[in-house]
Amino acid sequence: MRNRPAIFSPDKQPPSVKSAILGLAIAFGSLGFSNVYANWFDDPFGVNTKLPTHPGKEAAQLADFYTIPAPKTVQKQQVDTRHEYSLAELTALALSNNPKTHSAWASLRAQAASVGISEAAWLPKLTLNATAQESQLTTSTGFSIPTQRVFAPNLSLSWLLYDFGQREAGIAATKAGLVAARFANDQTLQTVLANVATAYYQSLADQVLVELDKQSVKTAQKALDAAQARYRSGQATISDLYQAKAALAQAEGALATAEQTRRQNEGALASAVGLPVDTQLRLAPLQTRIDPKLDANVKSLLQQAIAQNPSLQNAQAQVAQARATLDQTERAGMPSISLGANQGLRFQQSLGRTQTNSIGLTLSVPLFTGFDQHYQTAQARAKLAEAEANRDTIYQSTELAVWQGYYAFRGAVVAIPSARVQVENASEALKAVQAQYKVGYATIQDLLTAQSTLATAEVTLAQNALNAYTALAKLGAAIGQLGTPMFSEHSLLDPTTAAVSESAAPTDHQPDLAPTSHLHVQKEQPQP
Repeated sequence: MRNRPAIFSPDKQPPSVKSAILGLAIAFGSLGFSNVYANWFDDPFGVNTKLPTHPGKEAAQLADFYTIPAPKTVQKQQVDTRHEYSLAELTALALSNNPKTHSAWASLRAQAASVGISEAAWLPKLTLNATAQESQLTTSTGFSIPTQRVFAPNLSLSWLLYDFGQREAGIAATKAGLVAARFANDQTLQTVLANVATAYYQSLADQVLVELDKQSVKTAQKALDAAQARYRSGQATISDLYQAKAALAQAEGALATAEQTRRQNEGALASAVGLPVDTQLRLAPLQTRIDPKLDANVKSLLQQAIAQNPSLQNAQAQVAQARATLDQTERAGMPSISLGANQGLRFQQSLGRTQTNSIGLTLSVPLFTGFDQHYQTAQARAKLAEAEANRDTIYQSTELAVWQGYYAFRGAVVAIPSARVQVENASEALKAVQAQYKVGYATIQDLLTAQSTLATAEVTLAQNALNAYTALAKLGAAIGQLGTPMFSEHSLLDPTTAAVSESAAPTDHQPDLAPTSHLHVQKEQPQP
């Protein structure tokens, strides 16, 4: 059996080819295939030069590949640290400064551009092509044809005249997407407002808790002073002294924890506004001394939420978009009629100028697409079912959020009067026990218990107030109300001067409101 000749064999090449191969071999041999050149062939563009050399090693120079710019936020020097910011001022700053609002706005503009893209399908397409070419032919016998130079511009027109509604369905889908994007933008704004309000009230509550803990430290110090005085006079044992010192240390620890929590939540507020987390904001104190009050029952609030919640409206718009997309997909299998026109010129040395003109109609009928149309339609139907199920899920979650927010607010407000009474009684009890301890009619345990009872009552009152405000903010977000009327400035956070009103608790026996009416907080003037 004869062996097939090799396709490429240096022994069977002409001498010139052999010399070239030998020269290349000597050149590469003189370099010895050094590691430098070998590495260059492995990675000619150097994409691996700044990666870890082996697994488990940190990519220390990864930052050289790209630099993450700081967000375009309001710088700290642009924030007046001497100004006391109200909630309305902080929300206005957040709406213009928070990156989430910028992202939502850009997404909205992108979706608006997609509507323009779909509407462009109604217009014809005009294309200009121009070819410039130079060619020369030389044969193996040495005969050559003179150089030929050709310049050929061509203008073509294509216009889809009729497609059985495919373009209308596509435009309807993009317009529904634009509506969904508008509601998504509103949802983002509502989330930003709710986050700022929640962080704002939390920061105010933290300030109150810090002041309460400072007062607890002073009270514990007074108890220690009293125990030391009684111990020096022989009227108290050493255990009284140790218990008082332990109570003081506990109060100081609680104060330190409250201070750290306050700093954490100040950073959360700055971030919600869109500022660097280390920005220190002075907050305006709440002016009034009354409880927030809802003038709507839960049924009317549910109606409002169904009518205006942006997430629910967004889900409904996505259903409309999915339905239009299904219509467009089903019509994609229909025939289409297009108009085509062409005019071209050709300039060639030997032939001079020639001109071509053509116009005609094209009927396109998709007969078989490999079941592509079938599966695209099935996918569009499934997407529609998914969008409808998602809308129903958001419907239920919206109802639940309104329901829970309403009763969370109601429960917090109803608990405030009893918490205030508890604070008043605990304060009077502490005064009495302090006086009794000085004369020996009360023990150190009685004194420490009275202190703990008052501290617990004050924290409970502040927490109930915070719960009321945050529940009101979340309720407004669940309803879908933009703006800040439900975040009116009124104070539940002053446990010593705030007035108590039984009418502050919402009731289910108030008349229904129209679905378009707005949730708001009523302010009543306190009775003299």
